[in-house]
Amino acid sequence: MDPLNRVRDFLLDNIGHMTHPGTGSFDAATNRWFVPICCRTESGEVVIGDVEVDCTGHIVFAPGREEMLSRLQKATSQLVHQGTSPGETP
Repeated sequence: MDPLNRVRDFLLDNIGHMTHPGTGSFDAATNRWFVPICCRTESGEVVIGDVEVDCTGHIVFAPGREEMLSRLQKATSQLVHQGTSPGETP
């Protein structure tokens, strides 16, 4: 199974429609895909974690919902204090 589709399905089932997979990268040393978890916010997109997927499409690691929510709150509060949008340089 395609790692991006696998992560997309996982996010929809476990996190919600405000998240989606980013562009994954393959690590030949571990033979695994690392796919960033992107979250849509009012200020733009924020990366709140990574999902690790093996070559057969099994999720090896994914951060928990509470951990991702904590990261999202931290990232968005930093953006508010800096007065920037994600992807912008302060």
